[in-house]
Amino acid sequence: MKERLHEGIMKLFEIRKPKHMTVAELMYENARKYPNKEAIVFGDIQMSYREADKASNRIANCLIDLGVKKGDKITLMVTNSEMFIIYYFGIVKAGGVVVPINTSFTLNEVKFIIKNCGSKYFIYNNLPNLSIEKLENAEDVQLLCAGDSETTSALDFNELISLCQTDRPLIEIDEDDLCSILYTSGTTGTPRGAMFTHRKIIYDASIIGALTHRFNYYSRSLIMMPMFHSAPLNNHVLGTLFVGGTVVVLSKFDVDIFFRTIQSEKVTHFFGPAIVYLSCIHSCDVSKYDLSSVQMFIMGGSPVLPKDLIDIIEKFQMQGRFMQVYGLTESGPSGCALFPEDIADKAYSIGIGGSFGTELALVDTQHNVITQSHVVGELAVFSESNMLAYYNDTSKTESTMADGWVLTGDLAKYEDDGYLCFVDRVKDIIITGGQNVYSKEVENVIMEHPDVREAVVFGVFNEEWGESVKAVISLVTKGAVSPREIKSYCKDKLAKFKQPYYVQIVDEIPHNQTGKILKHVVRELYCQPADDPLEV
Repeated sequence: MKERLHEGIMKLFEIRKPKHMTVAELMYENARKYPNKEAIVFGDIQMSYREADKASNRIANCLIDLGVKKGDKITLMVTNSEMFIIYYFGIVKAGGVVVPINTSFTLNEVKFIIKNCGSKYFIYNNLPNLSIEKLENAEDVQLLCAGDSETTSALDFNELISLCQTDRPLIEIDEDDLCSILYTSGTTGTPRGAMFTHRKIIYDASIIGALTHRFNYYSRSLIMMPMFHSAPLNNHVLGTLFVGGTVVVLSKFDVDIFFRTIQSEKVTHFFGPAIVYLSCIHSCDVSKYDLSSVQMFIMGGSPVLPKDLIDIIEKFQMQGRFMQVYGLTESGPSGCALFPEDIADKAYSIGIGGSFGTELALVDTQHNVITQSHVVGELAVFSESNMLAYYNDTSKTESTMADGWVLTGDLAKYEDDGYLCFVDRVKDIIITGGQNVYSKEVENVIMEHPDVREAVVFGVFNEEWGESVKAVISLVTKGAVSPREIKSYCKDKLAKFKQPYYVQIVDEIPHNQTGKILKHVVRELYCQPADDPLEV
């Protein structure tokens, strides 16, 4: 009787018992449990869990038919839509490794990632800022066009998908199999790929995403931030789907559409950087919109002044339903959360003790743990969601990870009550509008200009964006080039958010006795935004 029951259940669900929970199993399971529940909303498109499961099965079967093998890297460069999520699940169901690419990246940045991870297939849709024809034959990768085809070598992915079955693919996936590689640029300017297994992604979605952000079956999370970033993808898309909630997707930010979507879709959760909230309160009367459905507004991605934080909370009327989070890609992201109960009194802080399932520590330059208050140290994060390593970069992995802990490169200190206060960054990261810009990468591009002798890049305060990119340069010949020409030179070499917003030309850049540029002195001398940003 027991054997017959077991066989019947196996046949009913068409299940091959998974080795623990995987990202693929998340969709399989929810399609069985909640087949008619709304999973994804994008404009007029509503997809149930059953429909999302079958659509992603079709993607997986198409990729397998094309020759994708377990562990193959598949780069995904598509804009926010329901299909980003379907492609994501389709890739992992085929046993592939998802490698999302920032849709604002330039051709050189895309080519580097494709080559570095050994991507065999590149899925893309309409990307007006990228000349796909220049990617043709540039790397040993098959182009799969999910939009309007621009090249003769790109396969029509939509047509191929339509010919495939919706049956569950016959691929066994283990929780320790590699699931995704998320690229984050380093201070040297070279992008680095953080590797995550299925187990790490599920841990992040469930503990860091669902539990920390208080998702449940009835949650309706608005996903407006680009899903190629770790927080929107791992914490919020997968965290919401993990509990059987609904993901509402917007393709871009428009203040009125943003608020009207919250109203019409009865959104319960939203995550975004400070620039989104500040743009809203500076451009419209927030009180005219009905935000009563929202249970939690979540902010992260860049520092914000306490006065701005309080102003946002008051204008949005979100007392008791606003959370500020701190984390980084290499940890899943995981890190720390300042919960609604603490916001009013602790607006200066990033939280206490770490998010659920996460530990934080402050360490000195010798990696000794700091426990005293008001002593500045580097933040280190331990979580089961921490990356395995950087892909194909042992040296950088060893300098970033220690016994499973991730060294963040961020400086902080404990206040007397045990709450953590962010101080500065060890690495020269500029966070503008929630996106990381690495100064060395920008400096390297500027230094390629024949008239530039030296360049120093750093962030200057910007009330709306958190920080703006500023470049201070000296020239080979005085007057040989203008700030406007430097900005123009960077346009096709860097994604827009990485391009210098301010350029200041000086006679000399200070050095120490060994010839090393004194960057901290340059920052002190030229920390002001300077003149108008010279829009070109």
